[in-house]
Amino acid sequence: MFLRRGSLAVLFALGASALCAQDTPQGSGDAAKTAESREVSASSGTKLVFPVLVFDRSRVLSQSVAGQALEAEIEEARAALLAENEQIYADLETEEQEIADAKPLMSEEAFRIRAQEFDTKVTEARSAQDQKARDIQTLYDDRIGEIEQKMNDALATIARDLGAVVVFERGQVYLMNGAIDISRLVIEKLDEDLAEDTDTAPADQDTAPSED
Repeated sequence: MFLRRGSLAVLFALGASALCAQDTPQGSGDAAKTAESREVSASSGTKLVFPVLVFDRSRVLSQSVAGQALEAEIEEARAALLAENEQIYADLETEEQEIADAKPLMSEEAFRIRAQEFDTKVTEARSAQDQKARDIQTLYDDRIGEIEQKMNDALATIARDLGAVVVFERGQVYLMNGAIDISRLVIEKLDEDLAEDTDTAPADQDTAPSED
């Protein structure tokens, strides 16, 4: 029924992992640096053909403009939610102390009712904050899906241009020549495509007939 001192922390705390299990870039190291220096050059005048290509999904998501913007947006939302959680927790803790202080002045029945109301308030507050955390995760998942669709389009274009018949995610490859890593090309193509989408959106709106 009535919460004991300190029980709010257990009942109300939100795990940071529940807010957003976001993708994080994999570690690089000397091999990755070597691959970086040997990436396919989009500006080369020679027609290059690579039947097999690889790309680093984590790198594309973390270094592309869209990926960085999403990461910043989610981090801002997560920080705001954590700050809100802390304020709600502080308010509930104050109210809990007020109820405890008033207990000697209340009848047993009145105290029981007050304690039940407080317990319900805590439960509802946690439920609301948990839903906000899920909303942030849903936003992240939806936006990542949109970015990955654009990334797949960029991969398809690059693979076609280079005559590739298969493209692997870098984590699936045990040993490779860094020259077939097209991560940088994918980032550039993804940024370019999304920039074009942004530039054309206002133009589409301008073509709509105006009402006199």
